[in-house]
Amino acid sequence: MRKISFIFLGLLLTLSTAVARNLVVCVGVADYPGTKNDLRLSANDAATMQQLYQKNGESVVRLFQNEQATVAAVTAAFDELCNEATEDDAVIFYFSGHGVPGAFVCHDNFLKYDDVVGALGRSAAKKKIILADACFAGKARRSSNHATAETYAATSVLFFLSSRTNETSIENRTMKNSLFTAYLERGLRGGADTDRNRTITASELFQFVSEGVQQKSRQKQHPVMWGRFDNDMPLMSW
Repeated sequence: MRKISFIFLGLLLTLSTAVARNLVVCVGVADYPGTKNDLRLSANDAATMQQLYQKNGESVVRLFQNEQATVAAVTAAFDELCNEATEDDAVIFYFSGHGVPGAFVCHDNFLKYDDVVGALGRSAAKKKIILADACFAGKARRSSNHATAETYAATSVLFFLSSRTNETSIENRTMKNSLFTAYLERGLRGGADTDRNRTITASELFQFVSEGVQQKSRQKQHPVMWGRFDNDMPLMSW
């Protein structure tokens, strides 16, 4: 009887360590130094995504808003989660705020795409996702060192970006979130689950968000998804 108990206990421990987790860093900067560069909804966007992942199974979420979102703080937290991840986990970087070619604009400085992708490349996780709600987010196709999209794709990262290279990301005054994040949250919450199997795949999410954003923006904003990933890769299950 004791031997059977030890075997059963070992099985439980094995199953418990195999639970897939979402390891997420959510960054939202609306209040930049000074006033001329301030946004309205980016800090709310990050909080919305934090709440979404916290409600979904096994998730570890780090939230950085406004002055908390320094390059050093965000980088340290993301590196920690990337290093902690196992191959069964998903590592997700979410950013809402200003963007420039080759970087996200944190509260104090530029966070280079190269550094985010580099941390993901060192992670053991099989699912690696960057979600960016920023003007000209499509410029993530090219790094600050002029790396090509193919170079980034080699790290098997799914990039889901709010707009094309030459487009701004819209904040609608009647909404509590930026346009892209509003549809992203609705889609991951279940709106994109077209086959009603309680799992949202990459292709389902892209179709839902892309159609919603284009319609609401009157074709002024077009989300883009690219990278090396399976279109049927599950992004969230309920």
